Amino acid sequence: MTRFAVLAIVWLPATGWWAELPAAAAERSPVAELRSLTPTAASKLSPAQLDRLAAAATAVERWAADQKLPADSPPVILASVGRLLDAKQEAARCLEQMFALRVEFAKLPPGDQRQDPLRLYLRSTSQLIDLTGRLHTAAREAIEVAAYYLDSQPAEFRRLLGLLSEKRATVGAEVMSYMLFDPPAGSGAQPYTTQEKYQLLNLILATRHHDLLPYVAAFVRVEKNPSLVVIAAELIHRLGLPQQPRPGSDPDPWKPPILAGELRDILTRVRESDLPPHLVTYHRDLLAWLERRIEQGIQEDTLQLGAIELRPGDWLLMRNPSPYNLFTDLSPGLFTHVGVVAVEEGTDGIRRFVIVDLPERGARIPATPVEAFLARTLHYVFLRHEDAEVGRVLGQAAADMIGNESQFDLQFDTNRVLALRGKPLHGQLIHTYCAGFLLACTLPTERPRDEFFPITESVAGGEMASNLKELGLSFGQDFLSPTGALFSPHLQIVARREPVYDAGREVQESIFDHFADSMTHKTLRPSPDAFQALREKLAAMAKTSPWLANALARAADVNARMDLEAAARTAAVIETLDEVAEANLNEFAAAYAALLPGKLDAETSKQYAPEQLERIRSYQDQHPQLARQRADGKLTPRELRRELVQFYTDRGWQQIDARFFVAPRDSQPAKE
Repeated sequence: MTRFAVLAIVWLPATGWWAELPAAAAERSPVAELRSLTPTAASKLSPAQLDRLAAAATAVERWAADQKLPADSPPVILASVGRLLDAKQEAARCLEQMFALRVEFAKLPPGDQRQDPLRLYLRSTSQLIDLTGRLHTAAREAIEVAAYYLDSQPAEFRRLLGLLSEKRATVGAEVMSYMLFDPPAGSGAQPYTTQEKYQLLNLILATRHHDLLPYVAAFVRVEKNPSLVVIAAELIHRLGLPQQPRPGSDPDPWKPPILAGELRDILTRVRESDLPPHLVTYHRDLLAWLERRIEQGIQEDTLQLGAIELRPGDWLLMRNPSPYNLFTDLSPGLFTHVGVVAVEEGTDGIRRFVIVDLPERGARIPATPVEAFLARTLHYVFLRHEDAEVGRVLGQAAADMIGNESQFDLQFDTNRVLALRGKPLHGQLIHTYCAGFLLACTLPTERPRDEFFPITESVAGGEMASNLKELGLSFGQDFLSPTGALFSPHLQIVARREPVYDAGREVQESIFDHFADSMTHKTLRPSPDAFQALREKLAAMAKTSPWLANALARAADVNARMDLEAAARTAAVIETLDEVAEANLNEFAAAYAALLPGKLDAETSKQYAPEQLERIRSYQDQHPQLARQRADGKLTPRELRRELVQFYTDRGWQQIDARFFVAPRDSQPAKE
């Protein structure tokens, strides 16, 4: 039994993954075509260009799926892995090229001459973000197969590691992280050598990717070799040791992989006499640094998270599934939420780098350690103002608002923010929404708004405005979105996370997008359930009853000043939308896990508990054709994933239509 099979979960490709490319496909390079179709100027954007780019992206994804990984040919395996990593990097360069175009649109005159190409730009960029994430998954799956086949061939396995190091492949470091851990006792598998573990740690260092920190943290806890412990501790230092949680902060589902106190205790147990001379210095320096971190927090002027260096005042734009990014005339919005980097000294005397934001829930402006906040999203960018002094003021403004009373604005109006101009921000009621919070941070800079938000938006056409009104929401003609800041020539992209594809999130996002599209083209018919209807009635009564308003606000975790009736109407729809999207996401994940193993026989069934077997058979019964194709080796994991994504997406669309956009049966005219 190979070490990989014991220590990692790997799928084995079914017949068809290695199928030969058609002759015509072999003569052209889909990746080169994608590059040639990526616009180099805003003037080159057009509907035809977008169609060609989308077709090229589909061709690249198919090409990636057709890369051969034959078990009996290590050179072919390594060549395929190399091509996939190169393709992923090329797609990332195409995306970088698209981001470089963002500053051109502020020069265009307002109106359709600007909005039309902007919409094309957003769709093209979204297409490349999606493709980059999908290529990440394709590369990951290929590396998993390569590691499984080459594990028993040391020379070829070393070549694989060398290839991943040469390409600085973050995805490779993720897959190969199993090498750091010894197999279970009695498994019959041999652990990796000290030299092999050291090689893997060097691969992680080469990627400088903060997301790899959990693997190194888990390793440093269990490793017995003193030299590797010190090397791993130094690697944690360079990747970005998580900060101590803020005192009195709400529990966050994200748990720091390791904290300074634990790492200090681990290093304290290492005796210098067991270390080579060059590591003794590292050992002493690390212990001294950890003592300072424990007592004082971060004393540097910047926060280092792997290859990312952040400063106070940097703006964070996050991309998560949301129905709101299609509600305006600029869609799809690339980003759905925002935050600002600030430095805060807590009541415990510890200095922290935090993200300050204004969420929909809550009645106070929160602050969250940066690394905890970043764990909430699969894709983000950081923007920094070109003037360092302006950046400092932005960061101080965000810090001044930590703990302020907040009220989320369902009218998405920035006039209330502008009313704070010239006033100290500390202690003020911040009545706005997420992008409005960014605007509030700009007030002390005394710079014009257009320097930060050169592009404004208005509500989408069709039925959108009337449907939003039905919910108690509205967008003005001067709306600022989280995506709007991206177009400022004065804000530089200083960091961004490599997009990662998540099939479950694709289901969720597609359902949100369908809801938003229906809001434009159909008439919304809110259909609250009994609880939601009662809540809305109570919210209406709360307008004349302060104690009831306070009780409802506490229950909903919002500010009691909010229009609770409008909030209740909105919640009745959004809660149901979230439930539909979340349920189909979870069903997809469960069905994929159940069908992926393929055929179950008496031997393979022993790997599962009775309740697991029952669940697997339940999903096989729900998807009999897919189950047969997978069992017969006629369906690759990628094809299975695609079919299930489509199934649960379609089901979610039908549920949304039935709940919100189809007239109830009892409202139909009676037949004579």
